[in-house]
Amino acid sequence: METLAAVVGRERRSDRPAVETGDGRPYSYRTFCTETWKAANLFRYNGLVAGRTLGVADVPAVQPLVAAFGAALLGAAVRFDPPADTDVRAVLAPVDRVGDYDLPPGGQRFAFGGVPDDPEVEQFERGIWSENPTVPPREVEPDATALVTDRSAYTHAAVLAATEDVIAEYAIDRTDVVALRPSLRRPGTVVAGVVAPLVAGASILLPDGDDPTDSTGTLAVGDARVPEETAISPEAVSL
Repeated sequence: METLAAVVGRERRSDRPAVETGDGRPYSYRTFCTETWKAANLFRYNGLVAGRTLGVADVPAVQPLVAAFGAALLGAAVRFDPPADTDVRAVLAPVDRVGDYDLPPGGQRFAFGGVPDDPEVEQFERGIWSENPTVPPREVEPDATALVTDRSAYTHAAVLAATEDVIAEYAIDRTDVVALRPSLRRPGTVVAGVVAPLVAGASILLPDGDDPTDSTGTLAVGDARVPEETAISPEAVSL
């Protein structure tokens, strides 16, 4: 794989679980890939293109992951947990938080988890539902920026190189369920807890917010206090 677009390519679709929520609901690779294509088309029609950035609220839910790969398919970068006063082209956040973001002129806000009161805010789930399930017609280069923080930017190639290191070091394979526990603000969390499981054909577990220890994986991304026997520290990921 040369870019994150390949992670959600047509050949990756299957009925195996890509994401599992804390209440046991699976989200198959087929559904996940198709939803990312739809998200990419939704974003593209709203002005998110290569060289621009999508802000994504740091929330343990499927929608932020779908949105992140949708942006990657366009060659746009993703910034998790952007500041309220941000210069991103678009932002995705829960419906009760999306109004906190002040975007520059032309910026678009997307809400998930409910219907927004503001007519200028687009409901993410409804927008995806109405989009065509086709891969957007764009080739993404490995040196395109995929992930940004307040201090650094990381290309598709760098993210995937770090991903392969994590997979090799922890022997992650399709039998694993990787619990995603720390903040997505940390790029090591994104690599080890999101990209690595998907590249390896494993599953991502999004623990229940009320009691995250109710559901456990075969390993986790987090500190030594996680309930799983094996923990991958985000700081240990070399980017």
